[in-house]
Amino acid sequence: MLTPSGRTLALFDGIGGHQGNLLPTLGALHAQPENALFFDRMFRTLDDLREHLGPVPEPVVPTGSRLRRWLTDPATAPPTGTDDSVVAGICVHLIQLCDLQPRRAVPDTVTAAIGHSIGLQAAIVAGLRPKRTDAFLALAETSLRLVALSLVRGHQATTGRPVPTELTGRYAGGGQRQRPGPMALVDGPSRADLAALVDRYRRDTRRSVSVGLVNTPTTGVLSGHTEDLLHFHAHHEAMFRGGAATWTFLTNTLPFHSPHLAAAADEVRRDRTFVGPLPAAGELRIPVYAADAPRTLPPDADLLDEFVEQVLVRPVDWATASVHAVTDAGITTVLDCGPGPAARRFTRECLGGRTLRFESIRRASRRP
Repeated sequence: MLTPSGRTLALFDGIGGHQGNLLPTLGALHAQPENALFFDRMFRTLDDLREHLGPVPEPVVPTGSRLRRWLTDPATAPPTGTDDSVVAGICVHLIQLCDLQPRRAVPDTVTAAIGHSIGLQAAIVAGLRPKRTDAFLALAETSLRLVALSLVRGHQATTGRPVPTELTGRYAGGGQRQRPGPMALVDGPSRADLAALVDRYRRDTRRSVSVGLVNTPTTGVLSGHTEDLLHFHAHHEAMFRGGAATWTFLTNTLPFHSPHLAAAADEVRRDRTFVGPLPAAGELRIPVYAADAPRTLPPDADLLDEFVEQVLVRPVDWATASVHAVTDAGITTVLDCGPGPAARRFTRECLGGRTLRFESIRRASRRP
C-alpha cells in the first residue's frame, strides 16, 4: 500500500495503441453507483461540445446519450468505436478524470505528476488537487472540453488528403493492426541516428516527416501525413527488410506532436472562451513535469497553451523527461494511472537498472 512517507510520481498514459480496452474500462467505472454524478456531468459536457461544434466531419464527438448507451449496452457500440483518435482520446481522459475524483484518497499521496502526450491534462488536474466535489467537477468539465476540442480541431486540420493506392499497395506490413496512418513507431536506431535519418530524408524529398516522440533511447515515433510516412518506409525499405529497424504503424488517426497540428492549436486558443477558465499554473500544489523537455510547468505558464503546444505541436522527449522527473522529485514509487501500459513500459526502460516501486491506481484505490 502507498505510504505518505514515500515520494510518489503519478504517471498518466496517452492514447497509445490500446483503444480496444477503453470502452470496457470506462463501462466498468460507469457501472459503479458512486460515479453517477461524475458521468452525468461529463455526458452533458459532451452534449454542449457537440452543440458548439455544429456539423463536423466524421469522426464526430459522441453525444452523451450515445456514449452512455455504449457503456450500458456494449453490443450497441460499433466494433471500431474507438479506432479514431477523437473518441479514443475522450475515453482516455474520462477514465483518468474518474480516477482523480476527490473521494479517492490515493492522489493525496502523490508528490509529483507527469503525463505522456494527452496524459498531460490529467497530470495537471492531479496537480491542482481540487478537494470539493463541485470544484472538481467544474475543473473536469473544462478539462474535457479542452481535450475533446483539441482532438476535433486536429482532425479538421488534417482530414481530406487521400493516400495514393500505389503506396499502400507497396507497404508490406499487412493486416488490420498494420493499417497505415499518420504515426509510425520505429524501433532500433538510436535517437541521434533516427533524427539524422529524418533530417536527411526531409532535405532529399522535401516531405514533412518529423520525429514526434522519443519514447526510449531506441524507440521513436514518426509523425506526418500517411502518404509521407508510407513514402519514408519505401525510401528506407532496405533498412527495415534487413532488420536494422522495425516499423509499426500506430492506430492513431492524428499526427500528434508535429507541425501539421499547429493550425489546430491556434484554433483551440481562439476558442478559449468556450473551453472555460483554467486555474493559473501557480495554483498547482505539486510539481507537474512536462514531456517535451526536462522541466516542470512554470508558475506563470498558460495551462491551455501548454496543453495544445505539448500535445499537438511539440515533440515528446520521454526518454529524457521521465528520468528527469524521477530524479528531480526524488521519486521512490510510481503510481501508474493508465489507462494503458505504454507510459509505464517506456518509463521502466528509460530508467534502466534503477529500481522503483510501481503501483496501479486501481489496485491502490480499492485498498482500505
